[in-house]
Amino acid sequence: MRHAFRVRWAILAAVAAAVVLAVAGCQRRQAQAPAPAPPPAAQVPDLGGRTIRVATDATYPPFEMLDANKNIIGYDIDLIRAICELANCKVDIKSVAWDGIFPALQKGDFDAVISGVTITAERDKTMDFTEPYIQVGQVILVRADETRISGVGDLADKLVAVQRGTTNDELASQLQKEGKIKEVKRYPTFDLAVRALLNKDVDAVIIDNTGASGYMGTNPDKLKIVGEPLTSEGLGIVVREGDVELQSAFNAALKVLRENGTLDRLYQKWFVEWKPTQ
Repeated sequence: MRHAFRVRWAILAAVAAAVVLAVAGCQRRQAQAPAPAPPPAAQVPDLGGRTIRVATDATYPPFEMLDANKNIIGYDIDLIRAICELANCKVDIKSVAWDGIFPALQKGDFDAVISGVTITAERDKTMDFTEPYIQVGQVILVRADETRISGVGDLADKLVAVQRGTTNDELASQLQKEGKIKEVKRYPTFDLAVRALLNKDVDAVIIDNTGASGYMGTNPDKLKIVGEPLTSEGLGIVVREGDVELQSAFNAALKVLRENGTLDRLYQKWFVEWKPTQ
């Protein structure tokens, strides 16, 4: 028995030694193996310094608006300039009335539109979008002293204003068909819709939450948001249908700007820190 015991110990010792050697060998192989290659840096197509003609409706703070010197400023403006810095292009941006902004793009007067544009399946039939660069939700904007309206359920006997041709217009029209809004009044710009609200010509405005915040900033203590957001929508940059070169370059630049924190910094600048007096 003792002999058999010694034999078993000898076998076990040999197996243990083999395991130690195998592990050591594996560790050496792991130590000697080359480090995994770092992920490739994001590549942004080079647009060769070309000038990109960009249309925006500069009546939608803080996305786009005019400063005291009539310069177009805002979140979207900083964003398109940051994109062109990465894609090697120049920005020539002009303010265009919302009603004509998409026809002007399709006609070839502009290469792109950045103007707080919601990506929709209907629009996507006739033009192309980048990936969404920000998410927004439609809300109900009322006067600060409004006590009759606390949500969409209180609009059945109210006048509601929107900017004509927007997704806000589409939602308000649908709510009117459902009997949840008495009447929808359409204006060429949100500036005029909000002015009608302040003048008590209408009872509420349906607008994106970011735009509502901008108007609350430019009219302190005069406006407020009531109820919960009615939608969740992504905003994108628009290019002409089939313009793959521009769409690809913009998407690649957006990816870099999202990953390096630029989109977060722009949000902080325009939706948190910006004040209308600046």
